[in-house]
Amino acid sequence: MIFTDKQLEDLLAVLVARFGAERSLGEIHATSYALRLSREGSKFSVSDVAKATGVSKQSLSRWLQHHVDTGQVKTQPAEDDARIQEITITDPAWAYRHLEPMAKILGCEVGQPRRVAKRSPREEASRYCD
Repeated sequence: MIFTDKQLEDLLAVLVARFGAERSLGEIHATSYALRLSREGSKFSVSDVAKATGVSKQSLSRWLQHHVDTGQVKTQPAEDDARIQEITITDPAWAYRHLEPMAKILGCEVGQPRRVAKRSPREEASRYCD
């Protein structure tokens, strides 16, 4: 799919409206990654998200604190290692509210979030766009 300059501008405007201008694309990527893990029922930590997204742990700590402060996530010590704080998303639907305008820009349809078996990134993307 080739995007026009206007589609890219519209997409970025949705991201800024959803996440705020002070959030980096890396933090947006981290949020999306964490939501997918949550939807799959996986347990994860800041280290897991950092490793998968390439965002520094320091940046993700600030990202995590923002979401804890807004009540969107909570943390708890991992059962096997209390030094690791596992992240739990309290309401996964909150993050999907921005997908509908993005899907319209991209010409896709958005399904409601739900738990699914693990899928490849291509299979996951095909759930939203043809």
